Parts: sequence; C-alpha cells; structure tokens
Amino acid sequence: MSMLLGLVMFICLVPFVIIMYFLQYPKNWQDKKIIFGVRNRAVFSTKENEETVDEIVQRIRKQATCILIPICVLATAMVFIPSFMVKMIGYTVYIFIALMVMTLPYVKGNSELKSFKRELGLASNENVRAADLKSISSSHTLNMPALIIPNVIMFLGTIFALLYDLKIISVGNNIFQETFAASISAGVFLFQGILFIFIAKMTDDMRNEVISKESDVNANYNRAKKKIWSDFWLQACWLNSGLGVLLIIAVIVAFGEIGMVAGMVLWLLILIVLMANVAQKTSKLKEHYKTENEFEEDDDDYWVYGLFYYNPKDARLNVEKRVGIGSTINMAHPMGKVISGIIALVTIGTFGALVYAGIFATTPLDTRVEDGKVICHQFRDEYKIAIDDIQSVKYVDTLEGLSLIKLGGAATDKLYKGNFAAGDDKNVKVYLSYDADCYIRIQTSDEIYYINDVTKEDTKKLYDQLSE
Repeated sequence: MSMLLGLVMFICLVPFVIIMYFLQYPKNWQDKKIIFGVRNRAVFSTKENEETVDEIVQRIRKQATCILIPICVLATAMVFIPSFMVKMIGYTVYIFIALMVMTLPYVKGNSELKSFKRELGLASNENVRAADLKSISSSHTLNMPALIIPNVIMFLGTIFALLYDLKIISVGNNIFQETFAASISAGVFLFQGILFIFIAKMTDDMRNEVISKESDVNANYNRAKKKIWSDFWLQACWLNSGLGVLLIIAVIVAFGEIGMVAGMVLWLLILIVLMANVAQKTSKLKEHYKTENEFEEDDDDYWVYGLFYYNPKDARLNVEKRVGIGSTINMAHPMGKVISGIIALVTIGTFGALVYAGIFATTPLDTRVEDGKVICHQFRDEYKIAIDDIQSVKYVDTLEGLSLIKLGGAATDKLYKGNFAAGDDKNVKVYLSYDADCYIRIQTSDEIYYINDVTKEDTKKLYDQLSE
C-alpha cells in the first residue's frame, strides 16, 4: 500500500514538473509568443537587443534545470519511504514546495524582462484590445448533450450506490452496506463530472482571440482551439464516469483499497496522456497560425509575476493562461475573488489535515481497565466497554493473517481505528496499534471489538485482567 501511494504521488509530481519545465523555460524563445509571462515583442529580436534577451532566457533556464534535477531525484527516492504516513505527509508537503521552487526562476525572468522593457521605453497599453464580433457565433464547438451522457451514467451509478447503502438492494457480500462508502465515492465523481461540464462551458465561452483582420481566419483559429478543449473535456467526463462506476463496483464487491489505489494510478496516467495530447495539438495549431499576428495587446503589467491575472478593468472571469495550456481566472473579478478565497481555504485545510494526520500517527493508543470498564483512549475516550457486558474474551498472539477491510474510520501503516470487517466478523470495532503485534477479541451482547495496547506486554496484562 505504501509503495502504491508513492507511485501515485510520483505520477502527480514528476511528469508535471517536467512538462512545467519545458513550457515555462523554452530554449528557443524567438518563436514563442510569451517569454516568462511577458509578450515577445519584435524589438526583442533586433540585432542590438537579441543578445540581452537571450542571455536572460538561457541563464534563467539553466537555473531551472539545476532545480528540476534534484526535485526529480528526491521525488524518486521518496517512493521507497517505508512508512505510509510519513510518505503521505512528506510527499504532499514536498509537492507544494517543489512547485513553488520550480516557479522561482520564472518569476525572476518575468521581473528582468519587464525591467528590460522599461529600459526600451515599452509600456503596457491596456486599451489595445481587438474584437471580431463576426466570428463569435461561429467559434463555439461544445457538444453539450455528448458531455451530459457520461454524467447521466454517473448519476445513475450514484443512485444505485445510494440504494445499496440504504439496503434497498443487495449485491455482492454487502460488507459496505450502511457505511455510505459507495455513495460518497460516487457523489465525489458525480461532482467532478458536473464541474467538468462547468469548466468546459467556460472554456467554450472564452473571448475569441483576434489574430487577423479576416473574420474567417479568427473563426477557424478559435473554433479549432476550442474543439481541442471540447474533445478533452468529453474524454475527461467519460474517464471520470468510467472510474466512478468501477469504484462503486470495487466497494460493493470489496476489492479492497489496493485495487482502488491502482485504479487511481491508472486514472492519473490516462489523464496525463490526454493532457499531453492537448498540449501537442495546441502547439501544432499555434505553429500553423504563427504567421497570423496582426494584432497584439500588451497587458503584461496585469499579469502578476507572469502567473496571476489581476485586471479590474477586464469584465472576463477566465482568460487564457500565459504559460501552459487552458485558462485561468481574473482575480480582480468578483467571482474570481471568491474562487481565489476557496482555493486558499482548501490549501489551508489541506495543511491542517496533514498536521492532524501527523499528530494522529504519533499519538499512542492507551487501553486500560477503569471503573468497571475497558477504556480505549486516543485524544478522547473512543470506546467504553462495560466489563459486565463482556460475553467472551480471546487473546491472539500475532496480527499476522488478520485481514481488515475498512468500513469507516482511519487506517495507517501503524494504527487502525474505526469500523472494519475482519474475516467472519463482518462489522467490528477496531482499536489496534500494529507495533504491539497482538490483539484481544472482545464480544459483548451488542458489539465485537478488536483492541490492544501500546506493546504486546501491556496487551497481555490487559487480557489477564479481563480473564480474571
């Protein structure tokens, strides 16, 4: 499980930073429209200025290369960290840090090129904005019915999962019934599918880029660009719904968490292939129309560090990215401010969850007999088992061979806590530290518990107390 997690994290980071490197730090800047978030002007390629711009680009690219190599090496080494929890926390934090560090040379290059522009007497002119109203109606390519079909399938899958959790229908071994694991998983994928539709509509409604005085040229260029993205979002919806349905099946027939993680790895790999296909097609499209460059708007100053667009005078919510593919939000737009706030809260919440996970993994379990009860305590009293209610007690000297399927709760490589299925016991309360390598099975009139203490010796003493 730890190795699979490492593989997922590796796929999330390394291919992304490599693609990021080639997009942000082009070697041949002369044929690029944007350099470090600054529009490439014809004056940059003149005899007296080309050497200066080339020196900036190559120096910044060399710095980025020196950052990329250790990022990839360390990311590879982290795959082999044995501890699941250490790997999860470490990799998540490392992804944030790696992406930020990878962007530092880009920010520096943006600053230097803007300074060079000012030396040349070039100032941003936000009033230069061309519009071709004749081409607007002919540049939409989104096929909404085709986009809705996979999400209808995902909706039906969610209804099926809900009926399963409500015990209206019974399929498979029914271990996960009433845990709502299937319904929650299906709901997440249904939400993602709806989000994909929303983003696809925003992409299709983006303001047309005007590259020519001919309306037909503008319409053909924007139609082709939007068709690339329409196809991507359609493929993403089918991929999302396909994985969602497979996950519902996995939950119902209890394939286990390893199968689910393997599915996520496959999903990430396919998504990366789809994104690479979009990047390739977009590059070919721009190459085909590179001679059509009759209009240029210079709004460099509205791109903070060349990454974030903040323009109160622009009524658009989303604009085409300066680097990479796709679009980004106008952070000065009212809705853009809301989205930015949500992203900030999610980021803070993610780090908060990591802190909690770290505390959870390092806080030992405490199991004791007190006031006629067996008390299982971590942060709070998790379980209080009245000794008078205990019908049977069994001590098992090893955790080897104990197969647990999580129905609800928390599970790391060291601690298991919550509701689990364990062999013939379909629903048990688990409170186990794997360092102890033993457990006590307690059966009451209402519940079955699998518990232990910090060490095997402490667990054996607890069992002897209960046996007496």
